[in-house]
Amino acid sequence: MFATGVKAELTARHFLPNESGPESSPHSHPYEVEWICTSAGLDASGYAVDISMMERVLTEVLGAIDNVLLNDLPYFSTRQPSLENLATYLHQGLGESARAAGASFATMEIKIWESPTAWASYRE
Repeated sequence: MFATGVKAELTARHFLPNESGPESSPHSHPYEVEWICTSAGLDASGYAVDISMMERVLTEVLGAIDNVLLNDLPYFSTRQPSLENLATYLHQGLGESARAAGASFATMEIKIWESPTAWASYRE
């Protein structure tokens, strides 16, 4: 199995209404987002997944939510904007955009780093 990945930075704001303390007030995080796709084989060009397509799609999807209050997005109207739910949200958006661009892969993982020592991921 081959794995291909890209990463980029995202700054987003959120608050966690189900928490008490500082997390319950709007604040921002500088996130690092890793996107990893796996494939059982290589295409005619020798690629598992086209890295330039991944970079372009990641830039587009993250650009749409950069410096946004995540709580205002429809996806988070019924979900806490936790790191785990953000990973799921990005997984859906990146998967849809990549497939629309013609990408094919076996699995996809989104890993979001909130700090140098804390992260959450979603893989499917």
